[in-house]
Amino acid sequence: MKKNLSIVLIIFLSGCISTFTLKDFESESIKVDNSIDSTIYKIILPYQAKIDFQMDRLLCYTKNDLIKGMPEGNLGNLICDLSLETSKQKADMCIMNNGGLRSIILKGQITERDIFKVMPFENELVVLNLHKDEFYQMLKYVTKRGGEPLGGIKVVQSKDTIRYTLNNKVSIYKDSISVLTTDYLANGGDKMNFFKKKIQKKLNIKLRDAIINYCKKQDTLNIILDQRIIINE
Repeated sequence: MKKNLSIVLIIFLSGCISTFTLKDFESESIKVDNSIDSTIYKIILPYQAKIDFQMDRLLCYTKNDLIKGMPEGNLGNLICDLSLETSKQKADMCIMNNGGLRSIILKGQITERDIFKVMPFENELVVLNLHKDEFYQMLKYVTKRGGEPLGGIKVVQSKDTIRYTLNNKVSIYKDSISVLTTDYLANGGDKMNFFKKKIQKKLNIKLRDAIINYCKKQDTLNIILDQRIIINE
């Protein structure tokens, strides 16, 4: 009886299956108009002109191309040194990262647009303290990577030995060293894990603004390499 019931159920279900055949198909191409809406353009134009005027404003000149480099580059040297000047001696030294410098500045005029290309991020300057052993870990990080932008310090690495001299000689005798960097790096960005969980003292200024303010005060920059990082394999 069960066997016969199963056969009847299969026949019943088979009879419920519907078959559909596609008899007609229509398609329509929708043209995308990428022309500028004149009404919107007229609204934006005054603001665009104001932004362009500000971005193309001359800040100063540079005698040579400002570029990244390893173990050091004159662009990194400039940014670290001006950041230390901005900190008003609140830090013993400064560290940045080449990856955070997104462009170069060619010889000649420096405009605000150039600075935005170099530093498009909203990173702020902060100061934190590292104990001597943590500071040494930071120097190992720098030398292992072949160099990163530094200021206020000279580092010489030879095989397994790293020697350093701070421009602020008094700091050598302290238990901790105050380091200036950005909040992004202070939070462990670019694998700078030695900064994690350290108390950050904010300077309440973005790195980009610090660069712009410094350039406004200059006439002509002549930034050179000074062998602040020497790496001997």
